[in-house]
Amino acid sequence: MTEPLRPARGGFLRPFGCAQFVREFLLGRGPYGSPKIDPAVGAPQSEICHQYKTALIKARALDRATRREEKTAKREQRPIDPENIEILTEKYLLTYSF
Repeated sequence: MTEPLRPARGGFLRPFGCAQFVREFLLGRGPYGSPKIDPAVGAPQSEICHQYKTALIKARALDRATRREEKTAKREQRPIDPENIEILTEKYLLTYSF
């Protein structure tokens, strides 16, 4: 009996590609809020992995906050408030461990 390799409800999180992130990071562009590095020096693999995971966590927190604010605003029949999205993003970032 085989078990399919797929995530449970919700799917895989791929707001941006790993290769795209690594390329931009090593070029020194600081993608998705990561620090800029000197392309001539580069960065250790552990640092690249850490920055990629951190960027994924931030993207996921922002996505969750936006969806929650949209749902709440629709239910309360009011416009979407960007300040609420920022507050929720910070709240979700605190729940993830770095």
